Amino acid sequence: MRFMGWYLGVVCIAVLGTSALSDAFDIQLTQEQIKEANEYGAKYKGKDIFESPVVKLACFGEYPKGEGGLIMSKYIKIAVSSAMKAIKDQTLTPADLKEIEKSATFNVVVSVPEEGIQSPEDVQIILKQGTNVILPTKNEFGMKYKDKRQGIVGAFRYDKINPHASTAIVVKTKKSEEKYKIDFSDVK
Repeated sequence: MRFMGWYLGVVCIAVLGTSALSDAFDIQLTQEQIKEANEYGAKYKGKDIFESPVVKLACFGEYPKGEGGLIMSKYIKIAVSSAMKAIKDQTLTPADLKEIEKSATFNVVVSVPEEGIQSPEDVQIILKQGTNVILPTKNEFGMKYKDKRQGIVGAFRYDKINPHASTAIVVKTKKSEEKYKIDFSDVK
């Protein structure tokens, strides 16, 4: 009888602990989560989305006002895309949402000084989780900022990361190397 009580307690902790973690950096979003993210973005139109409680947790460094970046999980990508469309009184289409939902990659957007950046490959974005070093499948130019910064977007495969692990993001250019800490479990 004592064993059953102990066993039941362990099972309850395991089940409740797992469900508490499942909200972090979901790889597969439910239709309810997609709707929630879309509405969240519409609520915080334009650049206001970066000061919102949910998206602010996905930012690192001084992003978007300075160097640093943003983890674009599916939820964050829907929210940010929705916010940018909302400023123009537009909404994401079902096709837009389906494309984000089916993606096997997430983006890490970084902002670096544009000096010496001729191609996206001039910037390395590396994720480190313990001894696991994860490289992007591709880099591409993102937004060019008015204050002489260049955005670079690195695409990373979901199946290569542990979404519940503390992560170091290393951003290298020819002139500098910056290291940021982020906990993916804080990113929705």
